[in-house]
Amino acid sequence: EMGAKNIGDIKEICDLVHPTIGIVTAVGEQHLESFKTIENVQRTKFELVDSLPENGLAVINDDFPFAASRKVDNVKALRYAVRAVANADYRVTSVVYDETGTSFSMQGPEGEFSFHTRLVGECNISNLMGAVIVALYLKVPVDKIQYAISKIEQVEHRLNLKRTPGGITIIDDAFNSNPTGSKMALDVLAGMTKGKRIVITPGMIELGDKQHEYNAELGRHIAASTDVAIIVGEYNRDAILEGLKSADMPEEKVKVVDSFKEAQVVLGSMVKPGDTVLYENDLPDTFK
Repeated sequence: EMGAKNIGDIKEICDLVHPTIGIVTAVGEQHLESFKTIENVQRTKFELVDSLPENGLAVINDDFPFAASRKVDNVKALRYAVRAVANADYRVTSVVYDETGTSFSMQGPEGEFSFHTRLVGECNISNLMGAVIVALYLKVPVDKIQYAISKIEQVEHRLNLKRTPGGITIIDDAFNSNPTGSKMALDVLAGMTKGKRIVITPGMIELGDKQHEYNAELGRHIAASTDVAIIVGEYNRDAILEGLKSADMPEEKVKVVDSFKEAQVVLGSMVKPGDTVLYENDLPDTFK
């Protein structure tokens, strides 16, 4: 992974490791306090593609407009998408979530293939698509790709699906949160319909002057995807509540608490077997 918080960070890594294949998994509005604009995020992410040799391969996620719109002419490019499939070389044709994970099919020049993974969420399907494209490009047999995908372990705190002994499903997405990722997590929660759908979140941080706007939007997504919302802390409280109210979420379904400890007490008073609980983001002590 080539992470970045400033322009030039990815180029610096490429100058050290000289990749021949690069996957641009996303160009989203994250770390805006350092990048300032999404155009700067795009420029930095595509430092990877710009660094590839003439005989290399760029694999690009077209579900992000600032990835889809970026012209690539220095190297062969293959594009993929779960949603924005119009110009994609590879596209998802079906997705089914359940308590065991995700079954999905994708179609490309080589044909249509089906996979099952323990991972959940559009972001994970999207990342797997990028890996499948590279594997096919490298002539890995399809059955070996299918087997490998079925054995991938979930990553702690990144849409990590768990079942408690009491029959409660936990979706742990507490590592980090951004506008795109939070919506994907809520989409997974929305698909879990056997019991109540409960979200516990303090909202999102590091969004610069769009902090309030995006947390209000998070509130609207919560209202559309959940039965109960537990909002933690004061930092994003007003923005999230604004979004919940604008989407007509009943007040009795919204719980406001000051800490995660208090959130657990509230959760314990209502959760029952068959319910699903999403933990969306965590916050350091500096954000209360």
